[in-house]
Amino acid sequence: MNIRMYHDLEAQLEEAIWALGEEAAHILPLDSNLAEEKAQKAWDLIPEPKHTWGITGVTLHQYVQILNYNGHTQRSVELLNEEILDLEGAGYRIIHAEPYIQMAETLLHQSKPVLAHEYLKKAYSIGSARAFRDQPKLYLKMAKSKALDEQDILLQFAALDVNAKLLSDLKDN
Repeated sequence: MNIRMYHDLEAQLEEAIWALGEEAAHILPLDSNLAEEKAQKAWDLIPEPKHTWGITGVTLHQYVQILNYNGHTQRSVELLNEEILDLEGAGYRIIHAEPYIQMAETLLHQSKPVLAHEYLKKAYSIGSARAFRDQPKLYLKMAKSKALDEQDILLQFAALDVNAKLLSDLKDN
């Protein structure tokens, strides 16, 4: 099975998208609404079909993180579903587990650990433990587990989320 090759955008457009992404990253968490606007603008600049461009994954995943930060998880699910459907329907070998991990994280924000578990298992089947090297240990633990204690998972995830916000606040001060 072949691996999908992505295309480059025209340099000026790609630079504009990168610049918006960098602005969004620098603004968050000071003004998360403005960060979301910039990330959405970057996403909107990517021409259709969106999932054929090399810059799409980075742009989308940043946008989803900001949406989740702002509590707009349903929009994140919609965008990630589009990406996953495209990946699975394109007929190429899937080599990136990130969309599945982000979907799981979004579902944890929505208090849906059982569904999140399914996406983490899929991510593990794509990239094994290496797919989780930059992720919280909880995600790999969930991916490898056969059964879940849903309440325990949600408590651990809530602790991760609180710790991330505390670190972000400390960084800003």
